[in-house]
Amino acid sequence: MKYLKYFLLVILQFAIVELVVWFHTSGLGWHISELTPSDAISLWGTVTTIVFLVFSVLALWNVDQKIQELNEMKRSIGDKFDSIEAKNREVMLEADKAQRDIVKQAEEQIKRILDKSTYRQNFYDTLTRIANNPDFGRQVQEYTHFLRTSGDIEGINYAYVYICRGNAYLMLSRDDKALSDFEMAAKLDTKTVAPFFALGHYYVTKKDYLKSIEIYKKGLKIDPQDDSLLMNIANSYSAMGEYAKADIYYDRALTFNPDLAMAYYNKAKLTTEKKEELWQEKSMAYLNHCIKIMPYFYDSNINKAALLREDNKNAEAAEVLTNVIEPTFRSEFIMAILQRGIAYRLIGKMPQALNDFNTVLLYQPHNVQNLSNLSVVHFSMGHINEALYFAHIGLDEAEQQNRHDCDAEFNEVINRIDAMSHTIVRTQ
Repeated sequence: MKYLKYFLLVILQFAIVELVVWFHTSGLGWHISELTPSDAISLWGTVTTIVFLVFSVLALWNVDQKIQELNEMKRSIGDKFDSIEAKNREVMLEADKAQRDIVKQAEEQIKRILDKSTYRQNFYDTLTRIANNPDFGRQVQEYTHFLRTSGDIEGINYAYVYICRGNAYLMLSRDDKALSDFEMAAKLDTKTVAPFFALGHYYVTKKDYLKSIEIYKKGLKIDPQDDSLLMNIANSYSAMGEYAKADIYYDRALTFNPDLAMAYYNKAKLTTEKKEELWQEKSMAYLNHCIKIMPYFYDSNINKAALLREDNKNAEAAEVLTNVIEPTFRSEFIMAILQRGIAYRLIGKMPQALNDFNTVLLYQPHNVQNLSNLSVVHFSMGHINEALYFAHIGLDEAEQQNRHDCDAEFNEVINRIDAMSHTIVRTQ
């Protein structure tokens, strides 16, 4: 198909030549035999020229048509491009407008969040300030004013305010007002257990343990694994003397929180109250669990010491209590008292010095330097028995701790007392 027009051109040339020859031979009396080669060539050239001109005209006309088609396509493409560009501008304008709207909405949303956050922060700061006021009557007034003026802001837990005011009413023995506030808190907050703690505690203060258990169990419907609610139920059962039920709830609390020291402490108290077989061993085991979790929980250590004293293990009892007394103050504080006592001793203020050394003895009974100062001060004040006692105790501690920098002071006190006793014997 690509060379079809050239093929047709050649065929057309032959046809025209044949037509011309036929015309001349038929009409004009030409004879082919009479044609010279030059005449044939001229005839062929003429025919070829004519055909070439015809096809040139046709080609030029075809080129013009193609140019017009191209121009039409160009105009069409231009129109489409203009349309696309116009639509693109419209889309860009819409996108810019949408972006501005989104930014504006985001800014407004952020502002609302910040406003709410600031309000909530001010809310809790205000409540903290009110709660720190030791005047419960004043607390009630401020909580009431707050509830009247704070409005209704989304995200603010107003039930908490009623609980706080109810606690203040409870401290003022205005039980009806306290109960009303706790019940209002329960209506406002149905998703947390806080109102049930408050209501349950109210009935505990009234010694209505059945009602407190009922309230706490309602709280368990919201959070069945709340170990504090389980503990409070167990405490109420224990207060009623229903020790078996109390023990069940203590164990449930420990199931959800194995590190609940208070549960072990309360189980120890429960065991002591029940006085069942091996109660001392069981109570000691529970107290040891409690102390392992909370080493400086005073009540557990005090109860452990009491059990040791019942078993005539007084030295161990003293050691248990010493372990919780020592960390009460920082060691630097105790050292400062010791150093002040030494200063008092050196300037002859023995009563003040003795007072400081006794304070250090309370918190650090194994402090060798303090024992040395106690021995020296008692000797200076004429307390011979006390001086000798602390000198011997100090030497024992120095041996156990392998610290002998105060041995000279201890031995000096012992030797001087020994010399004094010999002098008294000779005088007699």
